[in-house]
Amino acid sequence: MPSITIGLPRAAGRRWLLAALAVGLMIGLVALLGGFQRRQAEAVSVPAGTEIDARNLVFRLDSATLQYLAKTSSEPWEVVVSGSVRNPQNETLAPITGSYGNLVAIVEQAEPRATGDFTARLGPENPDLFSSDRRVVPPNDQWMTFTATFRFDEFPETDTLDVRVVPMEFTANTVLGLSDTPRWNVDSYALPSSVMLPLTRIPDGDY
Repeated sequence: MPSITIGLPRAAGRRWLLAALAVGLMIGLVALLGGFQRRQAEAVSVPAGTEIDARNLVFRLDSATLQYLAKTSSEPWEVVVSGSVRNPQNETLAPITGSYGNLVAIVEQAEPRATGDFTARLGPENPDLFSSDRRVVPPNDQWMTFTATFRFDEFPETDTLDVRVVPMEFTANTVLGLSDTPRWNVDSYALPSSVMLPLTRIPDGDY
């Protein structure tokens, strides 16, 4: 009896393999073109001193200073952004720092070009009343002074600083069902506000 060769499963397997390769190639191309990176180019420009609602906190950014710290072993350029902040929520909150935080400082030709890593300092509306190292904003919806300190390895000559205020949303950032606890996360569908601040170069320091 002659043998019978069934070719349909093999052909179907080849089609599935080609489809999988095509999808993999498309994903690789999108990643290469930056399709999965966080957007930084699109923002709504607002003047310095504008009230900006980031939803967890409300910010007003006024100005910034630049200082070179000669005896610092790394990131010797220090940028201090000054303004004020208030908390319209029902619980005490701290400004969120890091890659998915409230603020991003962007400077062309700096290293890094963009950073969300900053140290927040908060105090009273009148900073002459007393010094404060507090890091949280009480839920009283009252303005308090605010500074955000960013550090850079390299920094160009410039008299302006672009700071993005990133909108947040209170959602559960669930991944594979590991957590369903709501927290403040970046709203990926809302544009950040871009504040172009005057940047003043101050004399070099040690630390």
